[in-house]
Amino acid sequence: MSIKFLLDENMPFALVDFLTRKGYETNHIKTLGKTGIKNGEVYRVAEQVDAWIVTRDADFKNYHKFITHNVRGVIVFSIRNTTTQNVLNVMNQFLEHNTEKLLSKHLIIIEDEHIKIYGVQ
Repeated sequence: MSIKFLLDENMPFALVDFLTRKGYETNHIKTLGKTGIKNGEVYRVAEQVDAWIVTRDADFKNYHKFITHNVRGVIVFSIRNTTTQNVLNVMNQFLEHNTEKLLSKHLIIIEDEHIKIYGVQ
């Protein structure tokens, strides 16, 4: 199974290149012509392309909404320093230590001091 990512419009374009270089198929909402869509539509697009959603939108932290959608998973960046370089560094650290979590459906919230990982029960 290949791991695919769908980046929400609030994620930097540089993350597309970063993840692609790491071997992941990655799309950005903006390059798909979906700028300004509601969160429910982001879920639907991710379902269509069988991808993980990567976002900074706190609404995606809602576990009950998450489990009702057939997406690979959701990664929510809930960090203070949202510069592109820091987002790339944080994603790199996450991938170095947690790649196995991408093999099954999870809601992952990356915070400054912790990573919260919720599985489907």
